[in-house]
Amino acid sequence: MTTKSSPTGMGDSLPNAEVLYRMLFENSLDGLMLTAPDGSVMDANPAACRILGRSREEIIEIGRQGVLDASNPRLAEMMAERRETGATHGELTAKRKDGTLFPVEVSSVMFHGPTGKLKTCTIIRDISERKAAEMERERLITELQVALGKIRTLSGLLPICASCRKIRDEKGAWSTLESYIIKHTDADFTHGICPECRARLYPETVPR
Repeated sequence: MTTKSSPTGMGDSLPNAEVLYRMLFENSLDGLMLTAPDGSVMDANPAACRILGRSREEIIEIGRQGVLDASNPRLAEMMAERRETGATHGELTAKRKDGTLFPVEVSSVMFHGPTGKLKTCTIIRDISERKAAEMERERLITELQVALGKIRTLSGLLPICASCRKIRDEKGAWSTLESYIIKHTDADFTHGICPECRARLYPETVPR
C-alpha cells in the first residue's frame, strides 16, 4: 500500500502535531534553529539559511560559534541570562558565509525534549534595514540640532533712536542697525539703494 505524502513530504505516518511543527518550521519568515545549550545546532529552517547565507548542513556543522560573533559582549550576557531564567532576547551580531557581520534580533528559550534532554530553540531576525533606518534618522536629527544651534533670533523690544535709527544694547551702548543685527544674528548685509532714495539723492540718474 502506498503512503500518501503530506505537504511537507514527510508522510501521514507522522503524528499531526509533528507535521504541523514541520510546516511551521519550514515556512516561518524568521530564522529558526533547534539548538542545544552547548551551542550545537541540530536543525535550521530555510529562513535561517537565507539570513545566514549558508546551507542547513553548514549551519549544523559550524554551530553557534560559527553563526554568531563571539566578540560581541552581549552574547555572553544573553547566554548567562538564558541559563538563569530559561529564556533570553536581545540584539547580537551574526556572521554570513562570506564573513560579513550584520545585526540580528535573537530570541532563545530552553526546554526539555521528549526524552527529557535539555534543548534550546533560537529565533533570529535580520534587522540590518531597521538599524540603517535608525542611523539615518539619528544623522538627520543631529544635523537638525546643529542647524538649530546656529540659528540666533532677535526677540523682545529693541530700543531704537527715532532719528538716526541706532539701537541701544543691553550695556547701554548705541550702534548702527546693521552692526547690531550682524552681532546678534547670523544675518549679513549687502548694500544697494531703493528707488525713492535714488530719486532724491541722484535725480539725474532717474529715467524720464
